[in-house]
Amino acid sequence: MMLPDLHHPVKPKILVADDEPRWLRVLSLYLSRHQCEVDTALNGQEAIQKIETHRPDLIIADITMPGMDGYELCQHLRRNASTRTIPFIFLTARDHETERLKGRRIGADDYLTKPCSLERVRQSVETAMERIEQARSLSLERIGMNGRIDDIDLLDLIQALELEQKTGALVLSHGERTGTLYLKDGVIVEADIRSPVREEPLFRLLGWKTGRFVFVPDAVPDMAPITASMAHLLFEDLQLLKEHEHRLADQSSDPPGQVDPATDDSAIGRLLAQLESVARQSCGSTSQSATPCILRMLVVGTAAAGTSDLIQALVMDLSPARWAALETQTPHLSYRQEIGRVRLSARTALHLAAVRGERRFWSVWEQCVPGSVGAIVVLPGLSETDRAHLRGFLSARDIIEPGMPVVVSVPELNEGEERGKTIRELGTGPSHLLEVAIVAGSLSEQPVRLNILSRLLQLRLTLDSN
Repeated sequence: MMLPDLHHPVKPKILVADDEPRWLRVLSLYLSRHQCEVDTALNGQEAIQKIETHRPDLIIADITMPGMDGYELCQHLRRNASTRTIPFIFLTARDHETERLKGRRIGADDYLTKPCSLERVRQSVETAMERIEQARSLSLERIGMNGRIDDIDLLDLIQALELEQKTGALVLSHGERTGTLYLKDGVIVEADIRSPVREEPLFRLLGWKTGRFVFVPDAVPDMAPITASMAHLLFEDLQLLKEHEHRLADQSSDPPGQVDPATDDSAIGRLLAQLESVARQSCGSTSQSATPCILRMLVVGTAAAGTSDLIQALVMDLSPARWAALETQTPHLSYRQEIGRVRLSARTALHLAAVRGERRFWSVWEQCVPGSVGAIVVLPGLSETDRAHLRGFLSARDIIEPGMPVVVSVPELNEGEERGKTIRELGTGPSHLLEVAIVAGSLSEQPVRLNILSRLLQLRLTLDSN
């Protein structure tokens, strides 16, 4: 089946740097067929010469090349104000986690490993180009240098500041919390996030949906630039949260008289029993294990889908049970949380993480999807735009973590509409049917929320038992 062409008003210019002539030919022919203007280089130094005379829209580079390797090429471009915003994708045979982390830290937008399908390369190129186009469409002059967070998307605003190579401080306020992102020539050099309760990770700041923002030009601290991509920064915040969970597990124990979910026949009790079963299948026995069991569940949706509200509601649903609320901080109702955390026992925790659902957030999906027990995709409706977002996420799921269970939440289905038919229409192929369920109803109703979580856990248990 012919893959769809890249949809851009002008052919994107792509530079491919690799010392394997055969791979250069294959990739050049493929991308050219999909409406791209492709140039090639055999090493990093040749790539720099071509970039200086013919600036590309995107760069794909191997790491192992003679002379200047891919790492050096990426670092050189990220240090240069005129090239630091060019999307950069590594395509390499190096498949070690340390190599991936290094690639992210120095500023790569994506890291692909050979052998890699050409469709996956196309997907990465489209995602990077869509992210840049989205940021360019946000006119800083139109929104002004201050305004309401409610009226913009923070990620798009930050990327617009990066593209225009702005220097200054982006100050955000959200209830009692404040955050400041310092940029120098479009590069984030420091993130200062303060809360009346504790320091909060960058992941939460980027999830704020209400409040105020102001950009103060030329207010930059004297610090070395942070060159990690936004996706890697978010991933590091999740890792910090995981480490925090480990420390808590070492310091705490289950209290006397803890409620046993096995004896609780309520809807919440049955749900907690399912969570316990998933923890046993995923982590084995945690009571004697030195490593805590952390169940990470993704809540995926667009900016206005209501993912934050769902996370907050689920935490509140689970927390009234004393054993589930063990050392769990009750959410402040005036805050819109992007990460929900529930201690299921002294050594088991559930993390609910909000993740954006547009395809341009592929690099964030790559960091968050692996290792997750499943995902809840929140659709505001069943419009073609909603379906396109779901198809994009399911396609990414099939590449990043094949078979990961997904439950789709929709407000309602048409009277008499067959759910199986709806799933087939929403999916992109037969492989999705076994791992995707759909639940209709208002997320403001607790039975609907608990049904969504229960269906996802049942898919997980079925998958793990096969």
